Amino acid sequence: MAARYAVGVDIGGTKILAGVISLETGAVVSSARKRTHPERGADFFSKRLLDVVTAALDEAKKGEHDLEILGVGVGVAGQVDRAKGILLSGPNLGQGLDDFPLSKLLADHTGAPVTLGNDVEAATLGERAFGAGRDCDDFVCVFIGTGIGAGIVQDGQLRRGVTGTAGEIGHTIVDYGGRLCGCGGRGHLEAYASRTAITQVLLAELRRGRASKLSELLSPDDSTIRSKKIAQCIDEGDELVIEAISEGADYLGAGLGSLASFYNPRRIILGGGLIEATHLLFERASKRAREITLPAATRSLDIVRAALGDNSGIVGAACLAGAAASA
Repeated sequence: MAARYAVGVDIGGTKILAGVISLETGAVVSSARKRTHPERGADFFSKRLLDVVTAALDEAKKGEHDLEILGVGVGVAGQVDRAKGILLSGPNLGQGLDDFPLSKLLADHTGAPVTLGNDVEAATLGERAFGAGRDCDDFVCVFIGTGIGAGIVQDGQLRRGVTGTAGEIGHTIVDYGGRLCGCGGRGHLEAYASRTAITQVLLAELRRGRASKLSELLSPDDSTIRSKKIAQCIDEGDELVIEAISEGADYLGAGLGSLASFYNPRRIILGGGLIEATHLLFERASKRAREITLPAATRSLDIVRAALGDNSGIVGAACLAGAAASA
């Protein structure tokens, strides 16, 4: 039987990552990435997306692989119409990409069938097939990045909810009437514990004159802070960064504890750049979650890191394409 491959694409507010994935092993044959820059508009986004997919395909073709691509799978940070292949809206992608025909754009470019899903849905499928959820039929993946989202697996099946929005844990409320969220609501978990929220706190404190190693690492016009820079500051004992991450971890722990009490999963899998880069966020949030929840809810609960790291999204998106090709 010929090897089976699919292209997986992960589109977030910060980066576009694409890869050619083995559907048998989950191995990443090749990959390419670029910054998303959604503020530059739909035309720029379209070209950037196609450039990343083309680069991943071209790199894969340099090897000795029999590259019969069964399809393209896409996980995008936002609400999607799966049947029509349209990105309906994405709070972290801006209004310029509302009602954007993602599937048609990629199908016209690659000549392959395209399957569209939410980014966390895709990453959850990746962890289910080849990562930290492969031996568990009842778990929730929570990914912390530009925003915060979750994917729910129950009895081995992904649960999307009645309107396809199940898992939007980032828009649960941890402080009624609190900080403004990117979606327009107030007090949402995403406004306190996402990398975007933590970045905003850090930049505000730097403008107020707080001392931090970040002053040496950032340029004056930086509006985002990469996870590796945050991790470097923590390793060097930076008081401001440790304070900001600890605050975000406490709110994340509150959200995870509420999830554990309400849903009672067997496992919670945490992923995203900050989780990968730092021990503090994962360890403190896990501890807080167990402190605030009902003891019975965490008696059999594992809280673990995502096993596929940054590749969860592209591996899971490829799984979407593989499942559609097999249907």
